[in-house]
Formats: sequence, structure tokens, C-alpha cells
Amino acid sequence: MIKYLIKLAVIICILNSQLTLANQIEVKVGGYLFPPFIDMDGKNTYGLTIDLIELLNQQQSEYHFKFIPTSPKRRYIDFKNNVFDALFFENINWSWQQYDINASNVFLSGGEAFFTQKTKNRNKSYLRDLKGKNIVAILGYHYHFLNNITDVKTLKKHFDITLVNSPKTVMNQITNDKADIGIAAHSYLQQQIKLDPTLIDSLLISDEFDQIYEHTILIRRSHPLNVKTINTLLSKIRNNGSLALLLEKYGLSVLKAISPKDN
Repeated sequence: MIKYLIKLAVIICILNSQLTLANQIEVKVGGYLFPPFIDMDGKNTYGLTIDLIELLNQQQSEYHFKFIPTSPKRRYIDFKNNVFDALFFENINWSWQQYDINASNVFLSGGEAFFTQKTKNRNKSYLRDLKGKNIVAILGYHYHFLNNITDVKTLKKHFDITLVNSPKTVMNQITNDKADIGIAAHSYLQQQIKLDPTLIDSLLISDEFDQIYEHTILIRRSHPLNVKTINTLLSKIRNNGSLALLLEKYGLSVLKAISPKDN
């Protein structure tokens, strides 16, 4: 009898869980390789975006956030084709202005830094002058020093640049002396140094950022989840400390105030 009741209770819990999920509004969150926000190891996808999706699902029950993989260049086509509805840690100025999309308040800032191999003849001034140097960067990313151009033919015509598919490859190109200067998210560089402290002695990292990130959540205008609700959720997880704990895991910190953004 006890075993039967336990089994019945488990079945009821499963049914209630399925019923709750069925009644929730699905929010498909697109994401592409962009450590520490999205990282990939074989078939495993992990990172800050995945953790934030889980946190938001824990903090409320009206919406169910679900991760959908895309790529830096494909994300615009996928959005047009309704493959996903939202992006985390994105900025509307990254060529999203012409799309049917709104931006939340800014809730995290960061930046991209140039870096190179440390040698006797180099100091940080080497990173301030890009002329005559081969730069390695990530295909499909927007960079201030490239005037936010992502078209490969245009870039190859005007810049001495190597475009690769991941920040890990950028790092390898620099450490193996296959390019002069690399560019990566400062948070990624700090994460790599934490994993391999010997990089402190082998890399020069610029003090200035190529650009400052203002991270927001982008959401399709026609989706039931609107910007006002997103901002309320962001304020909730900021005020209860769960956002700070999540960011601390990746060596990041929440903004002192969540910055309002015009929509």
C-alpha cells in the first residue's frame, strides 16, 4: 500500500509538472558561441546564458525559457524565420535596428580587449597601433575598430585580418604566433588566465577596450513577453541577489543600477 501511494504521488507530481509546463508561455532564447555567455564542448552547451535561462525559469512560472542554438552570422536569418524569440547579453546596436525587436534595460557591461604575445620588444603601446599588423578576430562579430562591418569581402579588402569561429582559436593563433594581435571579450581573457595563470607571463592585454558592451535582453515585439515584464524580472533577480551570485561565478559583477534603455 505504501509503495502504491508513493508511486501515485510521483505520478501526480509528474502530471502537475507537465500541466504547468503546458500552461506556460514558451520563450525561445537564441544563443551563439560567445564565452563566457555561451560555450560549447562537443555536444554540451553551457555558460552564463544557460544559467540565466535556468534562473529565470526558477524565479517565475508564467514563462518557460528554452535555449535555441544559432551562430553569429545566422542569428539574423533565424530571427526572421521565427527560430527564436529572444537573445540574452545582446545589444540592439549590433545590426538589430531594422528588426521587429525591443531591448530591455542594460544590466551588464563589459568590453573587448586587444592582446598579443609578450616579448622583449613589445609593450602595451604595441596594441594601440594596428597598422601593418595581422589581426585575428571572430567571424560575424561586430567590432568598433572595423566600423561594425561584418561582410567578409569588405573586411578582407580594407584590413589585414584573419576571421575564425571561436575565441579559443583566436587565443591559439596568438599563442602559436600565427597572428600579431587578437581581440576577445575581456571576461573571456580573465577566465582563461584564471584557468591557466601562466598566461599572465606570456600575454600583453590592452588597458583600453575596443568597445564597451551594454548587455540587454532583446525580445520580439509581437511576443507575449514584453520589455516591461523582462525589466521587472531583471530587477527581481538583481534585488534578491541571485543575479549577482550568478555573475560572480563567471568573475563578473552586476551594474550598480540597471540602466534604462529607450525602446
